[in-house]
Amino acid sequence: MRVRAYRFRAYCSNTTARVLKTQLEVACKLYNTHLHAEQEEYERNKTTMSKNELRQLALDLRKQNPEFQALHSQVAQQVADRFYETRERFFDGLANKPKKPHRYLSLVYPQSGWKLSDTREVGLGKNKKKKARLKQNRLLHFNSPQGASLGASVSSVR
Repeated sequence: MRVRAYRFRAYCSNTTARVLKTQLEVACKLYNTHLHAEQEEYERNKTTMSKNELRQLALDLRKQNPEFQALHSQVAQQVADRFYETRERFFDGLANKPKKPHRYLSLVYPQSGWKLSDTREVGLGKNKKKKARLKQNRLLHFNSPQGASLGASVSSVR
């Protein structure tokens, strides 16, 4: 079975844009919390946290703090993974020291829960294309641009 990947620009409403901006800010705070926790751990025990410990910390922080609950659990774990990779690149001498405050420009959403809805054909003749709405857990709604060629299912959105 061949797997097809489609890439298209998503246009969102003002409400969705506000939700995404809030989630980016929360992801930045979570990253900075990881940085602070890592510094404290090193000062106390002279060791660094493993990838699994960082991921578990992200999930624990998400459970304890209502602000972090705005992020999906897999997104919170992805923030921990990004912090771990940045720290490892620093230790390998390939990057600068992780800095605070950190700024996120993108998030990686979970692999499930995405649906294409309101699919309809647009255009005439050879220019016929499909237009659809992409939804994730009733929170995020994106409209595909006119002329975007869409497949039958969505596996992940980046």
